[in-house]
Amino acid sequence: MREARLDDALAITEFLVGLGLAMPEGDEARKKHWAALWRDNPALKVHGPGAALGWVIEDKGRIIGFFGNIPQVSYFDGQPVKVSSARAWAVHKDHRDQTPRLCEAFFGQKAADVVLISSASAPAGKRCLEFGGSPLPQPGYGEILYWVLDAGGFLRAGLRKKGHGGMAVWTGGTLGAVALNAKMRLTGRRPFAPLQDVTPITVGEIDDAFDDLWARKLNEGPGRLLAARDAETLKWYFSLSQQSSETRVLCCRRGGRLEGYLVLVREDAPAIGLKRLKVADLFVAGDDKDTVNALLAGAYEYGLAKRCHVLEVIGLPETLRHIVLSHKPYSRPMPTFPFYFKALREDLKSPLAAADGWYVTAYDGDTALL
Repeated sequence: MREARLDDALAITEFLVGLGLAMPEGDEARKKHWAALWRDNPALKVHGPGAALGWVIEDKGRIIGFFGNIPQVSYFDGQPVKVSSARAWAVHKDHRDQTPRLCEAFFGQKAADVVLISSASAPAGKRCLEFGGSPLPQPGYGEILYWVLDAGGFLRAGLRKKGHGGMAVWTGGTLGAVALNAKMRLTGRRPFAPLQDVTPITVGEIDDAFDDLWARKLNEGPGRLLAARDAETLKWYFSLSQQSSETRVLCCRRGGRLEGYLVLVREDAPAIGLKRLKVADLFVAGDDKDTVNALLAGAYEYGLAKRCHVLEVIGLPETLRHIVLSHKPYSRPMPTFPFYFKALREDLKSPLAAADGWYVTAYDGDTALL
């Protein structure tokens, strides 16, 4: 076992693709992907040259295990916290006995203050607990909130997921959509709010107005961990996804000032024909209810315009989640709780053991990059 290097990019990608993980296609795209994570990452200014990029295990020169690491920065009481987020953790089936070595390296790293695994499977979750990690102390993170945008498309995807096909899918989706649409209209299951202050921009259009919002927000909530959201970091993070050209940032501006934003990413499921839009981040000055409502309504309307089937939200601090729930989303549990952490810095252990020590959205870790 050794630390990963940038020149391992192609070998690591070949290994991950061989295990069925989706990765960029073509050598240049793959090199660019890892360079963005490990060389162009703004967090390296805080982490410094000793930041761990991950670990590989080799057998006779061939990679048989990998635990990727994304250096990130959060802030606690206005001071930077060095965060390491897990990315693409995999071991060849013939060498699963080597998994503990990778876990020891990740959870025992010396240069980070906090380690995160934000997209853990059930086996990975067990490993996290085994090596001193804890579930995020926000039970609601394991519940997906969602609004149906296209009842027919949503139901047809659900029937395909259950193994149905052909005429059963078409008939069930068409007839079911009539009942579901009527029920949603009667019960008001969608966000409503004035939209005149909300405009969508691309990731490349993020500007210094976001730095101003970040500076204001950083001083709002002492005693909680807040992932860096300056303009440079936001542009870097949301440019990493292979679907970044479809990512949209909904901005709410009043009096010429950015009061909040909501990031929408596409996360379709082509195998079942589901067109899915996900709220990757929601960040609002003062957690202002009117601003949150306007951004949620804007996200719903944008999803309709793009003919998506469903709009999903995960995470969010309690104040924002309460506002989301007032718009009557449906909900479903995730198959397994996905978010684990370990505080490596002594002064962070007690604050992060409490729910109010966090401000977590899909932006934290690598959740929005999947």
